[in-house]
Amino acid sequence: MTPISYRTLAFALAPLVLVGTFCLTPALAQTAASPGPTSGAANALPDLVDGKRTFQPAYFTDILPQTAADMVVRIPGFNIDDGESVRGFGGAAGNVLIDGSRPTSKNEGLFSILARIPAGNVEKIELLEGAAAGALAPGKSLVVNVIRKANNKASGKWEVQATGMGSGRIKPKLDTSYTTKLGGFNVTTGLHAEIENVEDFIGYEGLLTPSGVYTERGPNDDRSRSKYAQATFAMDGKIGETKLNANASYMEGKFSRNWVHVAFRPNAIVPFRVDEGKEEGSTRRWEIGGDLERDVAGWTGKLALLAKATEDENLDLAGFNTVGQTKNFGRFIADSTNEERVARLTFKKKFGAHQIETGGELAYNSLDFVGQYAEGNGIVFVVRPSDISSTEVSENRKEAFISDSWTLSPKLTLESTLTGEWSTIEQTGTSGKKRSFFYPKPRIKAAWKPHNGWTYRVEVERVVGQLDFGAFADSASVGDNNQNSGNPELRPEQVWSSLIGVERRWGKRGVINVSLVQEKFEDQLTLVPTRNGGVALGNVPEADRWGYNVSWTIPLAALLEGLEIEGNYRWRDSELTDPITNQTRPFSGWNGKNFNTNITYEIPKKKLRMGAWYWRGNNNREYRPDQTFLWDTIQNWGAWIETKAYKNLSLEFGVEDPNGTTFNRLRTDFTPNRRSGVVRQTQYRERSKDGVWYLLVKGTF
Repeated sequence: MTPISYRTLAFALAPLVLVGTFCLTPALAQTAASPGPTSGAANALPDLVDGKRTFQPAYFTDILPQTAADMVVRIPGFNIDDGESVRGFGGAAGNVLIDGSRPTSKNEGLFSILARIPAGNVEKIELLEGAAAGALAPGKSLVVNVIRKANNKASGKWEVQATGMGSGRIKPKLDTSYTTKLGGFNVTTGLHAEIENVEDFIGYEGLLTPSGVYTERGPNDDRSRSKYAQATFAMDGKIGETKLNANASYMEGKFSRNWVHVAFRPNAIVPFRVDEGKEEGSTRRWEIGGDLERDVAGWTGKLALLAKATEDENLDLAGFNTVGQTKNFGRFIADSTNEERVARLTFKKKFGAHQIETGGELAYNSLDFVGQYAEGNGIVFVVRPSDISSTEVSENRKEAFISDSWTLSPKLTLESTLTGEWSTIEQTGTSGKKRSFFYPKPRIKAAWKPHNGWTYRVEVERVVGQLDFGAFADSASVGDNNQNSGNPELRPEQVWSSLIGVERRWGKRGVINVSLVQEKFEDQLTLVPTRNGGVALGNVPEADRWGYNVSWTIPLAALLEGLEIEGNYRWRDSELTDPITNQTRPFSGWNGKNFNTNITYEIPKKKLRMGAWYWRGNNNREYRPDQTFLWDTIQNWGAWIETKAYKNLSLEFGVEDPNGTTFNRLRTDFTPNRRSGVVRQTQYRERSKDGVWYLLVKGTF
């Protein structure tokens, strides 16, 4: 550590940021907020009543929304959060509800679900804070509840997009959905299909000696393609006093990548080696879910059920071939099937100032994996028995919880939750093992609103991660000539997370949010050496991560009516003891700084909107026992213009990185490992891709 650590600097600067926020926002409230209707008017920021702001459709008239998604993303200070990508329901909860219920789908994002709800079918949208949010979605500081009209009209929406690449290729995308009444139920069907990825990375790479002299270099060409199609079905309604929601989806996708690198010796005009490879993959995924909700002895009871599966087939082939000699290829083939079954039962009831919720969850997850590594000449391959990896991993997990959302006063709310998690993980095969875990997971969150427009938050929570089943099986990146072994000894990482934050709102849309974050890890996951000289994911006893977040939505009507800027900045630093060098270092693969902002200009009378955006992510470093990978800072920008001057139609044209984007990577190989500090060689790789333009046409019917 340096004499003044980044942690010390960050937390020393944070109070200045907070004080600056306190001093700045009143001025912004006076100068930037546009003259307009009072808080009681339909299109002003709704007042906070019992932890709830109710947005009527009139609030969104200036953007002429077509779907509920258009409306939700317009709510100032709120960002859609799909929840964690974890097994079960508990940790996967997002921050958007529909008619007071969270969607039971895990394969679909909340934005996609909202985009299938026509704006004309939305009665109102509630933004819930503090205990009001915790009562409906425990653990979330802000929650949106989209309430639909009781008598929805049959309607639909369609969306077609064409994206042009620098190579001249066009990526098409189609999305359509239709909602109607059938037997008293709301029924929605949807279809989404697109060529998702047509990327051509062109550049060069080369090997350097420890002194920085190139021993070889040459051009590379890397082209990838992917496409998928998904069909969805959802229905909801009431059977007597029971509220029913059901959903289903099916998706198929394909991926391919071909790359080639030609290596030249210094000052040579004829290559001495040609590296080439390809990757191919296909995915099939289905899901069926639903929930039943009704009153039971004065409590609101809810039973949620889900079943889903994903089948993947992948091939990774790479050859590093000296010109004039027999070609030598490595090939890794993997087939896997992931399955999940979840049942969650909850009960909630209001007792005066308390909203109590209790319940439990049962979840079964499994992975059936077969991997095979082989070597050959590109046509004939030889597979040794030791190069075949086959394993089955399953987990039975149980969870019980109780939470209390307590409104102590109109200005102070407290949410507390205690969860117990029991899990048994069993693995078959040569490394077969069965292990059981139990972890208590407490959480407490407080929100204080001393003055109108000000909110202070304090949160403390113990989070227990879930082990990736893929870490129990062998894997390979043949193009980088790296293989990872499975590790049956893995333990879930546990994190004590704490947050202190302040939020300032003013006018119709102004908001600034600042928070400090501290996380203390136990059994943090990183790559470690194995006894047989390989590499596998393993645990280190302790690690720390800390930093701050700043987000803002600032109207600039004082400069120009309809002008607004929004964005966020995230800063993180981290520290763990490296299992190879025994020295402190940051987390592997962690991008500690992210900045993005966009500025928009609206002319409601002309039904015209336009804007520009910028994103920047700092470099990050990945650590392997004998290697490091360093990626340079990446930045992207773009601009767009949208018109809704045509009835039920929206036209949007935009560009992204019109000058192209460059990606640089530096790989350093050590001998025998990083502890020695002896560099064997480095590989520098630079690749760039062309900018794109797109034309998006959306309509309703």
